[in-house]
Amino acid sequence: MASRLEEDLTCPICHDLFREPVLLSCSHSLCKNLVQTFTEQRDQAAAEPLCSLHSEKLRLFCLDHQQPVCLVCRDSRTHNDHRFSPIEEAASDLREQLQTSIKPLQDKLKVLTERKEQFKDSAAHITAQTQQTEKQIRDQFEKLHQFLLEEEQSRMKALREEEQQKTQNMKDKIVAVSREIETVSKTIAEAEEQLRPQTPPSCYSTRL
Repeated sequence: MASRLEEDLTCPICHDLFREPVLLSCSHSLCKNLVQTFTEQRDQAAAEPLCSLHSEKLRLFCLDHQQPVCLVCRDSRTHNDHRFSPIEEAASDLREQLQTSIKPLQDKLKVLTERKEQFKDSAAHITAQTQQTEKQIRDQFEKLHQFLLEEEQSRMKALREEEQQKTQNMKDKIVAVSREIETVSKTIAEAEEQLRPQTPPSCYSTRL
């Protein structure tokens, strides 16, 4: 018969002396590796979906209702004379169907993506073409402005040369006319001098 001390040091699950004992929230002690194993199994069971009606694992797939069911559901009136398949097979079939239905969408997505890239390339080309055309316009107007400036300077120079030439021509004509006026005036003066009456010599002067 085990002593009281041996009972206190014995795990109630494995009935052996404690190995790394842990104290649970309920004040019971268990071996640490047993607690871990139980926790993992419980978490795994909790992760698996259960039937909402019978709390059993969903192992079958009702092909008529297109929903997973448990073994109890299979034998119930709700699924009487229904067709079933293992849930793994049904999941595989559904994945294949989903893959088949996704394929056209994937193809369409590929086409749309390629079209989007084409639009982006076209937009970039339009921008680059606009910038290039803008540069050409600026260069052409700059050359035009330079041409007009040079043309303005050339015409202004020609106008000043023409002014100087005409002005000098007028000065030469004024000098020539002035000389002619002087000559004519001198001739008129001489003619007027000849037209003046001459005074005869007096007797008194003769006598002397």
